[in-house]
This record gives sequence, structure tokens and C-alpha cells, in this order.
Amino acid sequence: MVRRPTALWRPLLLGLVLLGLSSCATLGGARGKQPDMLSGLVLDPEGRAVSFAKISVVVEASTDRSGKASEGKLDPALEGARGLAVTTEGGRWVVDHLSDGDGADLGLPRKNYYEVTVYKPGFHLWKDSVLYEKGTLQVETTLYPDTIVIEDIGNMVDTSLGETNTGTGTGPRQGE
Repeated sequence: MVRRPTALWRPLLLGLVLLGLSSCATLGGARGKQPDMLSGLVLDPEGRAVSFAKISVVVEASTDRSGKASEGKLDPALEGARGLAVTTEGGRWVVDHLSDGDGADLGLPRKNYYEVTVYKPGFHLWKDSVLYEKGTLQVETTLYPDTIVIEDIGNMVDTSLGETNTGTGTGPRQGE
């Protein structure tokens, strides 16, 4: 008969459970707090997901106490800060922080206007300004294809025999 060392496993198991619960509380799972993020869905005009589109998020303006954009009063630490994402195969994306020019995480500052740009080769560029206050802000986008419509209007080349130039002119030739 083999005895299991249950006395050693119980504290370890309890510690792992507590660690898991504390990480849920940190992420807001236990209290129901929404994390700060901009997220979105990118579709084409037929409602199909646009995968692998590039998303760029930059701070456009801060807000004053009334919630209006206060021009020229952008926090200097946010100048040049950018959040980047790429859509999944399902067309979804998430930006949960901005990075400065050195790559430092600046979080997602609240109460700012953000310029969201969506780019994918073969589609028109999409750009809009959104006000982010807190929690999760969903941005839905429809990208329209870059297309050139070519209309066949028949024969565009005049093939009639009229006066023609055969290239047998009488001008000087090279070497003469």
C-alpha cells in the first residue's frame, strides 16, 4: 500500500486557487469591472470580416470638464503615442494601451478623443475620431474596396485607312 503525500499537496493547491482568484480580481473578472480598451469589428460592404487590416490609434485631443475637446491642451507625454493592432480572421481588433516612441506602455488615458485609422491594401482608408471615456468602446467599421470601373464602349482605335504615316520620311538619318 502506497501513501500519498496529501499534506503537501493541499497547501500548494490552495495557493494556486488563490493565485487564480487574485488574477481574476486584478483583471476585473471578479468584480465585473470592464477593462479599458478600444475594440472593433471591420467588415466589407457585404458584411464579411476583413482580416489582417492594420489599426492605428493616436490621441487627437484631450477634453475639458464639460467633455468638449480642448484644442492645444494635449498632455505632452501623449504626443506621438500610438496604439497598434491587426484584425483577426474574424475582423476583430483590440487596443488596450498606447506606447510612446520608446515603446513604454502609457495605458489608455481616459477622456480623450482618439483618431482611429483602419488600413488594408485593396480598400479605401477609413479614419474617424472617437471619444473614449472609460471601459470598453466598440468601433465598427465598413471598408469599401478600391475599385476602378472600366466600361467597354466598343472599338477605341480608329482602324480606317486614311492618311497614314508609314515612317518613310525624308529627314536625315543617323550616320548621314
